[in-house]
Amino acid sequence: MNINISKDDSNYMYEIIQSIIDECGPRMPCSPQEAQGAEIIKEELKEVCDDVVIEPFSCNPRAFLGYIKVDVALVFLSFLLFFSIPLNLFNYWGYVMSFLSFGLTLIAILILWNEFFNYREFIDPIFKSKNSQNVIGKIYPKGEVKKILIFSGHHDSALQFNLLTHLKIGYPIVIFLGLGIMILWLFTSIIVVLLILINLFFYELFFLFVLILFFIGIPALIGLFLFVSSGEKANKVPGAVDNLSAVAIVLALGKILKKNKEIVPNNTEIRLISFGCEEAGLRGAFRYVDKHFDELKRLDAECINMDGIHSKDHISIIDFEPSTRTKHSEIVVEKINNAANSSQIKVNASALGGSSTLEKVIGQVTGGTDATAFSKAGIKAANISAMDLKQMLGFYHQPTDTVDKIEKGSLENVLQICISYIIGDS
Repeated sequence: MNINISKDDSNYMYEIIQSIIDECGPRMPCSPQEAQGAEIIKEELKEVCDDVVIEPFSCNPRAFLGYIKVDVALVFLSFLLFFSIPLNLFNYWGYVMSFLSFGLTLIAILILWNEFFNYREFIDPIFKSKNSQNVIGKIYPKGEVKKILIFSGHHDSALQFNLLTHLKIGYPIVIFLGLGIMILWLFTSIIVVLLILINLFFYELFFLFVLILFFIGIPALIGLFLFVSSGEKANKVPGAVDNLSAVAIVLALGKILKKNKEIVPNNTEIRLISFGCEEAGLRGAFRYVDKHFDELKRLDAECINMDGIHSKDHISIIDFEPSTRTKHSEIVVEKINNAANSSQIKVNASALGGSSTLEKVIGQVTGGTDATAFSKAGIKAANISAMDLKQMLGFYHQPTDTVDKIEKGSLENVLQICISYIIGDS
Protein backbone atom coordinates (compact mmCIF):
# COMPACT_ATOMS: atom_id res chain seq x y z
CA MET A 1 0.00 0.00 0.00
CA ASN A 2 1.40 3.38 -1.00
CA ILE A 3 0.40 6.65 0.63
CA ASN A 4 1.58 9.70 -1.22
CA ILE A 5 2.42 12.90 0.61
CA SER A 6 0.50 15.71 -1.07
CA LYS A 7 1.83 19.16 -1.77
CA ASP A 8 -0.59 20.48 0.86
CA ASP A 9 0.80 18.07 3.46
CA SER A 10 4.33 19.13 2.57
CA ASN A 11 3.56 22.84 2.72
CA TYR A 12 1.73 22.37 6.02
CA MET A 13 4.88 21.13 7.79
CA TYR A 14 6.97 24.16 6.89
CA GLU A 15 4.09 26.54 7.51
CA ILE A 16 3.28 25.19 10.98
CA ILE A 17 6.93 25.55 11.98
CA GLN A 18 6.98 29.17 10.87
CA SER A 19 3.59 29.82 12.45
CA ILE A 20 4.69 28.56 15.88
CA ILE A 21 7.88 30.61 15.67
CA ASP A 22 5.94 33.72 14.62
CA GLU A 23 3.35 33.33 17.37
CA CYS A 24 5.57 32.11 20.21
CA GLY A 25 9.14 33.00 19.39
CA PRO A 26 11.91 31.12 21.22
CA ARG A 27 10.50 28.57 23.69
CA MET A 28 13.08 27.70 26.32
CA PRO A 29 12.01 25.04 28.86
CA CYS A 30 9.22 26.07 31.25
CA SER A 31 8.78 29.46 29.60
CA PRO A 32 5.37 30.98 28.78
CA GLN A 33 6.36 30.65 25.13
CA GLU A 34 6.86 26.91 25.52
CA ALA A 35 3.38 26.61 27.05
CA GLN A 36 1.93 28.71 24.23
CA GLY A 37 3.56 26.41 21.67
CA ALA A 38 2.06 23.40 23.44
CA GLU A 39 -1.42 24.93 23.17
CA ILE A 40 -1.00 25.47 19.43
CA ILE A 41 0.10 21.85 19.01
CA LYS A 42 -2.85 20.69 21.08
CA GLU A 43 -5.29 22.54 18.81
CA GLU A 44 -3.65 21.06 15.71
CA LEU A 45 -3.89 17.55 17.15
CA LYS A 46 -7.55 18.04 18.00
CA GLU A 47 -8.25 18.20 14.28
CA VAL A 48 -6.85 14.71 13.65
CA CYS A 49 -6.93 12.69 16.88
CA ASP A 50 -9.68 10.95 18.81
CA ASP A 51 -8.41 12.30 22.12
CA VAL A 52 -5.92 15.02 23.04
CA VAL A 53 -4.60 15.94 26.46
CA ILE A 54 -1.95 18.19 27.93
CA GLU A 55 -0.17 16.52 30.83
CA PRO A 56 1.50 19.09 33.11
CA PHE A 57 4.61 18.33 35.12
CA SER A 58 7.20 20.23 37.11
CA CYS A 59 10.98 20.18 36.98
CA ASN A 60 14.00 22.38 37.63
CA PRO A 61 14.80 23.53 34.08
CA ARG A 62 17.97 25.50 34.79
CA ALA A 63 19.65 22.61 36.62
CA PHE A 64 20.61 20.72 33.46
CA LEU A 65 22.97 23.42 32.15
CA GLY A 66 23.20 25.34 35.40
CA TYR A 67 25.36 22.56 36.83
CA ILE A 68 28.14 23.80 34.53
CA LYS A 69 28.53 27.05 36.49
CA VAL A 70 28.49 25.04 39.72
CA ASP A 71 31.22 22.75 38.40
CA VAL A 72 33.38 25.63 37.20
CA ALA A 73 33.09 27.33 40.59
CA LEU A 74 34.03 24.12 42.41
CA VAL A 75 37.06 23.42 40.19
CA PHE A 76 38.27 27.03 40.41
CA LEU A 77 37.96 26.99 44.20
CA SER A 78 39.73 23.62 44.28
CA PHE A 79 42.75 25.13 42.50
CA LEU A 80 42.79 28.10 44.88
CA LEU A 81 42.78 25.80 47.90
CA PHE A 82 45.79 23.95 46.52
CA PHE A 83 47.67 27.20 45.94
CA SER A 84 46.91 28.23 49.54
CA ILE A 85 48.84 25.29 51.01
CA PRO A 86 52.11 27.31 51.54
CA LEU A 87 50.27 29.79 53.80
CA ASN A 88 50.68 27.37 56.74
CA LEU A 89 48.16 29.24 58.87
CA PHE A 90 47.99 26.40 61.41
CA ASN A 91 49.18 22.84 61.91
CA TYR A 92 47.86 20.42 59.34
CA TRP A 93 46.78 23.32 57.07
CA GLY A 94 48.34 21.52 54.07
CA TYR A 95 46.46 18.34 54.90
CA VAL A 96 43.13 20.15 55.24
CA MET A 97 43.55 22.18 52.04
CA SER A 98 44.68 19.16 50.03
CA PHE A 99 41.70 17.07 51.11
CA LEU A 100 39.29 19.95 50.52
CA SER A 101 40.81 20.59 47.10
CA PHE A 102 40.40 16.93 46.14
CA GLY A 103 36.87 16.80 47.59
CA LEU A 104 35.63 19.78 45.58
CA THR A 105 37.00 18.34 42.33
CA LEU A 106 35.45 14.97 43.09
CA ILE A 107 32.08 16.63 43.74
CA ALA A 108 32.35 18.49 40.42
CA ILE A 109 33.01 15.23 38.57
CA LEU A 110 30.09 13.51 40.32
CA ILE A 111 27.76 16.36 39.33
CA LEU A 112 28.92 16.17 35.71
CA TRP A 113 28.61 12.39 35.63
CA ASN A 114 25.09 12.37 37.02
CA GLU A 115 23.60 15.46 35.39
CA PHE A 116 25.03 15.10 31.88
CA PHE A 117 26.28 11.58 31.36
CA ASN A 118 23.29 9.96 33.09
CA TYR A 119 20.60 12.69 32.91
CA ARG A 120 19.83 12.20 36.60
CA GLU A 121 18.31 15.02 38.61
CA PHE A 122 21.32 15.04 40.91
CA ILE A 123 21.51 18.68 42.06
CA ASP A 124 18.20 19.80 40.56
CA PRO A 125 16.57 20.63 43.93
CA ILE A 126 18.95 23.58 44.43
CA PHE A 127 17.42 25.23 41.33
CA LYS A 128 13.95 26.74 41.08
CA SER A 129 11.08 24.41 40.18
CA LYS A 130 8.83 25.42 37.28
CA ASN A 131 5.96 23.98 35.24
CA SER A 132 6.00 22.45 31.78
CA GLN A 133 3.79 20.14 29.73
CA ASN A 134 3.59 17.21 27.34
CA VAL A 135 0.98 17.14 24.58
CA ILE A 136 -0.48 13.72 23.74
CA GLY A 137 -2.83 12.90 20.89
CA LYS A 138 -4.39 9.45 20.56
CA ILE A 139 -5.76 7.73 17.48
CA TYR A 140 -7.77 4.68 18.44
CA PRO A 141 -7.85 1.49 16.35
CA LYS A 142 -10.54 -0.99 15.50
CA GLY A 143 -10.90 -3.49 18.29
CA GLU A 144 -9.27 -3.72 21.69
CA VAL A 145 -5.95 -1.89 22.11
CA LYS A 146 -3.18 -4.45 22.35
CA LYS A 147 -0.25 -2.33 21.19
CA ILE A 148 0.91 1.30 21.18
CA LEU A 149 2.94 3.05 18.50
CA ILE A 150 4.38 6.41 19.56
CA PHE A 151 5.70 9.07 17.18
CA SER A 152 7.27 11.97 19.03
CA GLY A 153 9.32 15.14 19.07
CA HIS A 154 9.68 18.09 21.44
CA HIS A 155 8.32 21.63 21.25
CA ASP A 156 10.71 23.48 23.57
CA SER A 157 13.76 25.15 22.08
CA ALA A 158 17.28 25.26 23.46
CA LEU A 159 18.94 27.93 25.50
CA GLN A 160 21.43 29.75 23.31
CA PHE A 161 24.83 28.07 23.44
CA ASN A 162 27.11 31.10 23.61
CA LEU A 163 30.22 29.12 22.75
CA LEU A 164 28.67 27.79 19.54
CA THR A 165 27.26 31.17 18.59
CA HIS A 166 30.61 32.91 18.89
CA LEU A 167 33.26 30.19 18.46
CA LYS A 168 31.70 27.63 16.08
CA ILE A 169 34.39 24.93 15.67
CA GLY A 170 36.03 26.26 18.84
CA TYR A 171 33.02 24.92 20.76
CA PRO A 172 34.15 21.27 20.97
CA ILE A 173 37.72 22.42 21.63
CA VAL A 174 36.64 24.35 24.73
CA ILE A 175 34.38 21.48 25.86
CA PHE A 176 37.07 18.82 25.59
CA LEU A 177 39.73 21.12 27.07
CA GLY A 178 37.48 21.76 30.06
CA LEU A 179 36.78 18.04 30.51
CA GLY A 180 40.48 17.24 30.15
CA ILE A 181 41.48 19.80 32.78
CA MET A 182 38.88 18.47 35.22
CA ILE A 183 40.01 14.86 34.79
CA LEU A 184 43.73 15.69 34.98
CA TRP A 185 43.17 17.80 38.06
CA LEU A 186 41.16 15.02 39.71
CA PHE A 187 43.94 12.47 39.20
CA THR A 188 46.56 14.99 40.33
CA SER A 189 44.52 15.66 43.46
CA ILE A 190 44.29 11.94 44.17
CA ILE A 191 48.09 11.59 43.90
CA VAL A 192 48.59 14.59 46.21
CA VAL A 193 46.26 13.13 48.84
CA LEU A 194 47.90 9.69 48.66
CA LEU A 195 51.40 11.17 49.02
CA ILE A 196 50.29 13.28 51.97
CA LEU A 197 48.90 10.20 53.68
CA ILE A 198 52.32 8.49 53.52
CA ASN A 199 54.24 11.71 54.26
CA LEU A 200 55.98 11.83 50.87
CA PHE A 201 54.31 14.96 49.50
CA PHE A 202 56.59 17.78 48.33
CA TYR A 203 54.57 20.85 47.35
CA GLU A 204 57.31 22.30 45.16
CA LEU A 205 57.29 19.25 42.87
CA PHE A 206 53.62 19.74 42.05
CA PHE A 207 53.34 23.52 42.12
CA LEU A 208 54.65 24.24 38.63
CA PHE A 209 52.59 21.47 37.00
CA VAL A 210 49.39 22.55 38.74
CA LEU A 211 50.07 26.21 37.91
CA ILE A 212 50.49 25.35 34.21
CA LEU A 213 47.37 23.19 34.32
CA PHE A 214 45.46 26.06 35.92
CA PHE A 215 46.54 28.68 33.38
CA ILE A 216 45.82 26.35 30.45
CA GLY A 217 42.38 25.70 31.93
CA ILE A 218 41.44 29.33 32.55
CA PRO A 219 40.09 29.99 29.01
CA ALA A 220 38.05 26.77 29.14
CA LEU A 221 36.71 27.53 32.62
CA ILE A 222 35.70 31.05 31.60
CA GLY A 223 34.10 29.74 28.40
CA LEU A 224 32.17 27.07 30.27
CA PHE A 225 31.03 29.54 32.92
CA LEU A 226 29.57 31.67 30.11
CA PHE A 227 28.13 28.60 28.33
CA VAL A 228 24.58 29.93 28.59
CA SER A 229 23.30 33.29 29.76
CA SER A 230 21.03 33.80 32.72
CA GLY A 231 17.29 34.43 32.57
CA GLU A 232 15.57 35.55 29.40
CA LYS A 233 18.93 36.43 27.82
CA ALA A 234 19.28 32.76 26.92
CA ASN A 235 15.86 32.53 25.26
CA LYS A 236 16.96 33.40 21.72
CA VAL A 237 16.69 30.14 19.76
CA PRO A 238 13.68 29.77 17.38
CA GLY A 239 14.19 26.01 17.30
CA ALA A 240 12.99 25.30 13.75
CA VAL A 241 15.31 22.34 13.19
CA ASP A 242 15.63 21.49 16.88
CA ASN A 243 12.91 20.52 17.17
CA LEU A 244 9.82 21.91 15.47
CA SER A 245 10.93 19.88 12.46
CA ALA A 246 9.94 16.71 14.33
CA VAL A 247 6.77 18.28 15.73
CA ALA A 248 5.71 19.22 12.19
CA ILE A 249 6.22 15.61 11.05
CA VAL A 250 4.17 14.32 13.99
CA LEU A 251 1.33 16.74 13.17
CA ALA A 252 1.44 15.94 9.45
CA LEU A 253 1.38 12.22 10.28
CA GLY A 254 -1.87 12.87 12.13
CA LYS A 255 -3.35 14.49 9.03
CA ILE A 256 -2.28 11.54 6.87
CA LEU A 257 -3.84 9.05 9.29
CA LYS A 258 -7.09 11.00 9.44
CA LYS A 259 -7.39 10.82 5.64
CA ASN A 260 -6.25 7.18 5.49
CA LYS A 261 -7.72 5.48 8.55
CA GLU A 262 -7.42 2.10 6.88
CA ILE A 263 -3.65 2.07 7.47
CA VAL A 264 -4.03 2.21 11.24
CA PRO A 265 -3.26 -1.38 12.30
CA ASN A 266 -6.02 -3.27 14.07
CA ASN A 267 -5.66 -3.28 17.85
CA THR A 268 -2.84 -0.69 17.65
CA GLU A 269 -3.24 2.75 19.18
CA ILE A 270 -1.20 5.53 17.58
CA ARG A 271 0.07 8.21 19.95
CA LEU A 272 1.37 11.49 18.61
CA ILE A 273 3.38 13.23 21.32
CA SER A 274 5.21 16.52 21.69
CA PHE A 275 7.36 16.61 24.81
CA GLY A 276 8.28 19.64 26.86
CA CYS A 277 11.65 20.30 28.48
CA GLU A 278 13.76 18.07 26.26
CA GLU A 279 16.39 20.80 26.40
CA ALA A 280 16.29 20.64 30.19
CA GLY A 281 17.57 17.07 30.29
CA LEU A 282 14.71 15.14 28.63
CA ARG A 283 12.54 15.89 31.65
CA GLY A 284 9.25 15.76 29.76
CA ALA A 285 9.97 12.35 28.24
CA PHE A 286 11.19 10.96 31.57
CA ARG A 287 8.03 12.24 33.29
CA TYR A 288 5.84 10.69 30.59
CA VAL A 289 7.54 7.28 30.76
CA ASP A 290 7.39 7.28 34.55
CA LYS A 291 3.68 8.13 34.57
CA HIS A 292 2.68 5.61 31.91
CA PHE A 293 5.31 2.91 32.47
CA ASP A 294 2.96 0.04 33.38
CA GLU A 295 0.71 0.76 30.42
CA LEU A 296 3.61 1.10 27.99
CA LYS A 297 5.10 -2.23 29.10
CA ARG A 298 1.76 -4.04 29.11
CA LEU A 299 0.85 -2.85 25.62
CA ASP A 300 4.29 -3.50 24.14
CA ALA A 301 4.83 0.14 23.18
CA GLU A 302 7.29 1.23 20.51
CA CYS A 303 8.54 4.81 20.31
CA ILE A 304 9.86 6.37 17.12
CA ASN A 305 11.29 9.67 18.29
CA MET A 306 12.56 12.35 15.92
CA ASP A 307 15.05 15.09 16.65
CA GLY A 308 16.83 17.58 14.40
CA ILE A 309 15.50 16.96 10.87
CA HIS A 310 17.18 19.29 8.41
CA SER A 311 19.20 17.35 5.79
CA LYS A 312 17.53 14.98 3.33
CA ASP A 313 20.90 13.36 2.59
CA HIS A 314 21.86 12.67 6.21
CA ILE A 315 18.91 10.74 7.62
CA SER A 316 20.15 8.46 10.39
CA ILE A 317 18.52 5.84 12.55
CA ILE A 318 20.12 6.43 15.93
CA ASP A 319 20.76 3.06 17.52
CA PHE A 320 23.13 4.24 20.27
CA GLU A 321 23.60 7.47 22.20
CA PRO A 322 27.23 7.77 23.40
CA SER A 323 26.86 10.47 26.06
CA THR A 324 24.41 8.44 28.13
CA ARG A 325 25.59 5.03 26.84
CA THR A 326 22.01 4.25 25.75
CA LYS A 327 21.44 1.37 23.34
CA HIS A 328 18.13 1.56 21.51
CA SER A 329 15.85 -1.29 20.49
CA GLU A 330 17.23 -3.46 17.69
CA ILE A 331 13.65 -4.32 16.79
CA VAL A 332 12.63 -0.68 16.29
CA VAL A 333 15.86 0.14 14.46
CA GLU A 334 15.25 -2.75 12.06
CA LYS A 335 11.63 -1.70 11.50
CA ILE A 336 12.64 1.89 10.72
CA ASN A 337 15.29 0.60 8.33
CA ASN A 338 12.73 -1.65 6.60
CA ALA A 339 10.30 1.26 6.36
CA ALA A 340 12.98 3.41 4.75
CA ASN A 341 13.90 0.65 2.30
CA SER A 342 10.28 0.11 1.30
CA SER A 343 10.02 3.86 0.68
CA GLN A 344 13.29 3.83 -1.27
CA ILE A 345 14.78 6.41 1.07
CA LYS A 346 18.47 6.18 1.87
CA VAL A 347 19.25 6.01 5.58
CA ASN A 348 22.08 4.74 7.73
CA ALA A 349 22.15 3.37 11.25
CA SER A 350 24.70 5.06 13.47
CA ALA A 351 25.36 6.35 16.94
CA LEU A 352 24.18 9.85 17.78
CA GLY A 353 26.71 12.29 16.39
CA GLY A 354 27.65 10.28 13.32
CA SER A 355 29.96 7.56 12.11
CA SER A 356 33.12 9.40 11.03
CA THR A 357 36.03 9.69 13.48
CA LEU A 358 35.35 13.38 14.18
CA GLU A 359 31.62 12.74 14.56
CA LYS A 360 32.27 9.86 16.96
CA VAL A 361 34.44 12.11 19.13
CA ILE A 362 31.89 14.93 19.15
CA GLY A 363 29.17 12.34 19.75
CA GLN A 364 30.57 11.77 23.23
CA VAL A 365 29.29 15.20 24.29
CA THR A 366 26.20 15.61 22.11
CA GLY A 367 23.78 14.78 24.89
CA GLY A 368 20.67 12.65 24.35
CA THR A 369 17.26 12.48 22.71
CA ASP A 370 13.84 11.77 24.19
CA ALA A 371 14.17 8.17 22.98
CA THR A 372 16.65 7.73 25.84
CA ALA A 373 13.89 8.03 28.43
CA PHE A 374 12.09 5.06 26.85
CA SER A 375 15.11 2.84 26.24
CA LYS A 376 16.51 3.44 29.74
CA ALA A 377 13.18 2.17 31.09
CA GLY A 378 13.18 -0.91 28.87
CA ILE A 379 10.52 0.46 26.49
CA LYS A 380 11.35 -0.23 22.84
CA ALA A 381 12.51 2.97 21.13
CA ALA A 382 14.88 4.52 18.63
CA ASN A 383 15.49 7.98 17.22
CA ILE A 384 15.56 9.42 13.72
CA SER A 385 17.84 12.40 13.11
CA ALA A 386 18.95 14.14 9.93
CA MET A 387 21.80 16.49 10.74
CA ASP A 388 24.82 17.47 8.67
CA LEU A 389 27.61 18.19 11.17
CA LYS A 390 29.30 20.75 8.93
CA GLN A 391 26.09 22.74 8.51
CA MET A 392 24.73 22.36 12.03
CA LEU A 393 27.63 24.32 13.55
CA GLY A 394 26.05 27.35 11.90
CA PHE A 395 22.64 27.07 13.59
CA TYR A 396 22.52 24.40 16.32
CA HIS A 397 21.24 25.95 19.58
CA GLN A 398 21.71 29.42 18.07
CA PRO A 399 19.39 32.24 16.94
CA THR A 400 19.99 31.12 13.36
CA ASP A 401 17.96 27.90 13.86
CA THR A 402 15.24 29.11 11.47
CA VAL A 403 12.96 27.33 9.02
CA ASP A 404 15.20 28.11 6.03
CA LYS A 405 17.77 25.70 7.50
CA ILE A 406 15.43 22.78 6.76
CA GLU A 407 16.11 21.34 3.33
CA LYS A 408 13.08 20.65 1.18
CA GLY A 409 12.52 16.93 1.10
CA SER A 410 13.93 16.20 4.55
CA LEU A 411 10.63 16.43 6.42
CA GLU A 412 8.81 14.64 3.62
CA ASN A 413 11.27 11.73 3.63
CA VAL A 414 11.07 11.20 7.38
CA LEU A 415 7.26 11.50 7.26
CA GLN A 416 7.21 8.85 4.54
CA ILE A 417 9.33 6.56 6.73
CA CYS A 418 6.84 6.98 9.58
CA ILE A 419 3.92 6.15 7.29
CA SER A 420 5.71 3.07 6.00
CA TYR A 421 6.51 2.03 9.58
CA ILE A 422 2.80 2.03 10.39
CA ILE A 423 1.86 0.16 7.21
CA GLY A 424 4.60 -2.39 7.84
CA ASP A 425 3.29 -2.96 11.36
CA SER A 426 -0.17 -3.93 10.12
